[in-house]
Amino acid sequence: MTAFGFFTPGISALRGHTEAFAGISQDIANLTSEGYKATDTQFAEMVHTGDGGVFQQFSGLNSRTRNLIERQGNILTSNRNFDIAIDGTGFLVTNSQQDLSGDVQLTRAGSLDRTLVGTGTAEQAFLADRNGNFVLGWPSDGAGGFTVGTAVGSLQPIRIDSGAAGSDAAATTTASIGANLPAESATGANFDLNVGVFDDLGNAHTLLFDFTKNAAINTWDLVVSTPDGTVTSGSPASMTFDASGNLVAPANQTVAITWTNPAAAAASSIAVDFSLMTQFDGSFTPAITQANGNTAGILTDISFNSAGEVVGQFSNGLTQGIAKLPVALVRAENLLATAQGTNFTVSPESGDIRLVEADVSDLANFVPNGLEESTVDLAGEFSDMVIAQRAYSSAAQTVRVVDEMTQVATRLKT
Repeated sequence: MTAFGFFTPGISALRGHTEAFAGISQDIANLTSEGYKATDTQFAEMVHTGDGGVFQQFSGLNSRTRNLIERQGNILTSNRNFDIAIDGTGFLVTNSQQDLSGDVQLTRAGSLDRTLVGTGTAEQAFLADRNGNFVLGWPSDGAGGFTVGTAVGSLQPIRIDSGAAGSDAAATTTASIGANLPAESATGANFDLNVGVFDDLGNAHTLLFDFTKNAAINTWDLVVSTPDGTVTSGSPASMTFDASGNLVAPANQTVAITWTNPAAAAASSIAVDFSLMTQFDGSFTPAITQANGNTAGILTDISFNSAGEVVGQFSNGLTQGIAKLPVALVRAENLLATAQGTNFTVSPESGDIRLVEADVSDLANFVPNGLEESTVDLAGEFSDMVIAQRAYSSAAQTVRVVDEMTQVATRLKT
């Protein structure tokens, strides 16, 4: 071993503690970065015997910085619909490219936003993480569910612009009418109720329910009409009550309508519930008038629910799931490779990605309008900084002593 070999332990120690300083600096810089995982620098002694030697020789320190990814940060409530946190193990899945040709990255930083792709009329918006990567999810199957898989290949970018999904028009099929008809009304007294309904094309119409007091005791004549078509069955009808004012018949009535405005709309058949009709003393008092059905709608906003569903809000007032976020699992979280500050990629040591549903597995839950805090402990970082500074100074002193010894030896030789 040459004299310069005496410098090896000190220099390796300086290099290792410099790495520790870098990790501490990075942690402190990300003290308020949601989803950030604190780092820890570990040291191991390097000892070797040399070629064929029998004596061990200390050769300094070997440093290794790792992310403590398994640590759960506190979850804070936010007021953004685009924020979501994971309570438990697992990650969100992202890709750096829309066509999925980029790197698959994992993150727990749930402060999501939209990123735009294309220009002009071809512009589309996708859900993205804080680093601009496309967030991936299972697509809707069009029947109220999602096409779920366990591999990353089952995922796709989540499009969230107005053209990403639509809420189809639905014809009215059921309605409920409730009102009190005054018991003391004279024959011929007339009261009306209007109910909004939709045809199969999503056009809105009004059904008029006209109640006229009949000469027969506790009996009313009912006529249903609409200015946009012809009622072909279910009207006229006779509505009767008992002596206590409770409805006798009809509790239900099916009203069929042929639409003339527009004529292209299919005929409607609406089952009307009259069970809340009464005949008591007092005034005419509408209690309930409601019907199902809706016009067509476009996507206007999104939010998340605890199952990880990306719920679309539509211009017609309806909501429906347009995608579902998976929980991504790996065998060894702490052995993931760092891609960006809060993003990680798989490594041979971490194992491959496996996807599960949050509402099916008990490993994690999604927290809508939540953000996971950084796991950095500022007091701990300052404590580590003091230790690293002292260790660095000791290593520097070692190098200085060896340098002085080398200079003395050089002078003695000359």
